[in-house]
Amino acid sequence: MKAGSAFGIRRSPLLSPRFIRTAALLSTASLLSACGSLDFSMFARKSAPVEEVVEVIPPPPALPKPALIISRMVAEPPQSRGDVGAYIDFINGTDLTVEYVMFKTTAYDESGRIVPAKRSGDSNTWLRVAGPFAPGQASGSRHWEQLWQNRNLRCFEIEGVELIYMDGMVEFYESDRIALLPGSEDNNSCS
Repeated sequence: MKAGSAFGIRRSPLLSPRFIRTAALLSTASLLSACGSLDFSMFARKSAPVEEVVEVIPPPPALPKPALIISRMVAEPPQSRGDVGAYIDFINGTDLTVEYVMFKTTAYDESGRIVPAKRSGDSNTWLRVAGPFAPGQASGSRHWEQLWQNRNLRCFEIEGVELIYMDGMVEFYESDRIALLPGSEDNNSCS
């Protein structure tokens, strides 16, 4: 005889070990399924906002320093025979002392045609000036006479410049390395 039935007490089938295990298993399963549908984001660790990656475009390379800075350039008025000279004032823009400066110029008449050099007949006229010119030094007013012969000469342009430095080094710079100060060609506009 069983212990519980000796006293006339009958055990309830709900307290049987098998029933308790089954009930525990079912309640655990229902709790787990309920937990799966819950939103636990409020318990999650707050992450830092994701920053948008912005591509930084580097600035364009710096323009090279001008070799010469022109403060004045003008063709003189034609003389009685049509001879025309030129004035150029400049500043040495390099970091070295310049011994000689040679300007490569082209002159134009009022119709826009090239005026050849008086002596050589070439389309370009070379204007030479002796220094020395220290870095940053101004040339003062430099004048060349009888460069072109044309009563209708309107203007001249500097196409480039050859610099001969004190150490013997020679450099040719195109017009993009020659800076014109505002007003430097007021009386010499070819455009």
